[in-house]
Amino acid sequence: DCELGAMPPFGNLYNMKVWVDVDLAKDERIAFNAGNHHELCLMSYSDFEQLVDPIRADIHRH
Repeated sequence: DCELGAMPPFGNLYNMKVWVDVDLAKDERIAFNAGNHHELCLMSYSDFEQLVDPIRADIHRH
């Protein structure tokens, strides 16, 4: 499906939970690997949230 290390954040397609940091959820857009190391996918965070239904958590460190 994709190159090693370049899996896009659509774990729900593989029956995997998707976690997202609460600060990332505040952004208007999200960018991620498009399945390879040469292309980037940019979409609105609200569209991503509707597609994936991620679990929001405070998981980052400063």
